Amino acid sequence: MTAYVHVNLRIKDPARQAALAPRFQAALQAAGGRIVHFGPVARKLEGDVEPLPLAGIFEFASLAQALAFYESSEYAPIKLERGAAQEARMFVVDGAAGGNG
Repeated sequence: MTAYVHVNLRIKDPARQAALAPRFQAALQAAGGRIVHFGPVARKLEGDVEPLPLAGIFEFASLAQALAFYESSEYAPIKLERGAAQEARMFVVDGAAGGNG
């Protein structure tokens, strides 16, 4: 069942972010993931925490595939460098878990 990695971020260093973006995309594609959406947050709808300005959703065929991407040797150096380029929150959702909201 499909899994989705969600990220909410603020770019701290545009030059570093620009250098990381193609490497991230290559690692994502190598792991079988695809970008569903990446762009500005339009508006907070609910909650006490203000969202960071940008949001992304990345789709994988399964939760195992999403976790394998996150733990991969291709993504490991990107994780180490991200802190200098961006402030981010990231989590994964298992599509098999379902739910009715």
